[in-house]
Amino acid sequence: MRIARIGKELTRLAGWTIWLAVVVACAAQSTLVPLASLPSTRLDQSTGLTLPDGYRSEVEVTGLNLPTHIAVGPDGAWYLTQLNGGENEGRGQVVRVKTPGADPEVVLDGLFKPTGLTWAGGALYIMSGTSVLVSHLNDSRFEPPTVLFKDLPFNGRSEGQIFTGPDGLLYFESTGNEGKPRDSGFIYTARPDGSEFKVYARGLKNAYAMAWDARGKLYATEIGDGIIQDVGPFPEELNIIHRGGDYGWPYCYGNQQENHGAGGNRNICADTDVPLATFPPGTTPTGLAYFDGSLIVALWNGDPPRLLRVDPNSGQVSEFASGFKHPIALLAVQDRLLVVDMEGGVVYQISKAAG
Repeated sequence: MRIARIGKELTRLAGWTIWLAVVVACAAQSTLVPLASLPSTRLDQSTGLTLPDGYRSEVEVTGLNLPTHIAVGPDGAWYLTQLNGGENEGRGQVVRVKTPGADPEVVLDGLFKPTGLTWAGGALYIMSGTSVLVSHLNDSRFEPPTVLFKDLPFNGRSEGQIFTGPDGLLYFESTGNEGKPRDSGFIYTARPDGSEFKVYARGLKNAYAMAWDARGKLYATEIGDGIIQDVGPFPEELNIIHRGGDYGWPYCYGNQQENHGAGGNRNICADTDVPLATFPPGTTPTGLAYFDGSLIVALWNGDPPRLLRVDPNSGQVSEFASGFKHPIALLAVQDRLLVVDMEGGVVYQISKAAG
């Protein structure tokens, strides 16, 4: 997909300058990911999605306004962040969907650039611009959010989503700023009360989405750089994340390849972690989930936008589902995969077909 086409498309979508910056900075003539043998697929007439044989899909939520993330609350309801207008208008919301098919109900309003949310200890945590906010329930009402962390390192892109790990800690990231490479590009952890704020891993340009497999291993997508000193654009990545890991940005990319435009060399890159899988520049992996024994990656700006399946052992990549407008967030709930489509304003559910 060429830059002119990307710019025309995104300008049409309510002034999403944050995603326009991400995509245009990283965009190149997109090529298909080297895929494993494609499975047999079929078009699900009820949703318009193309799925592997043996899977079915349903539209579970409609009427959303530029949704960005989804989480299950302690009440069993689905909660979503949504921009609800232009990115910088400060009209963002958290909405609650009590049951599949129910109308979204606004529970928090007037948020700046909400791109993620998670529940921890009965409270709701929201990634909002360069801040992490927290809202507590009081007599079934959400209190006005307060700032837990603010002024996280930022490069003009979205800070991505926020998650609660199996250990009960919050996991979130700061986008890498080329002007301050040693002070940005981190995955952080913290206790829900804000204590024990620590850098968990570094060297990640934009670790937008995270997920844990059945054994508790952490994975994260990475939205790569555009052009640095006439070098690039760089591939997007899926990384296995471990405490203390260094994933190379901005000095190295891919399989310990040296980014000479940023001062990378063999001594630096030899000690960095390599990705489990890579994707073409500009495809913008914004969603990740562990589902049905595989890692599912949502390419927000794929050509076409689609879901890929990655084998967590071999890193082999194959097609999983297509037919979306801009899939931005994924959530595995038991034997179901929820897919948030930003432009479509809907949530799909994908599951195994009966029989």
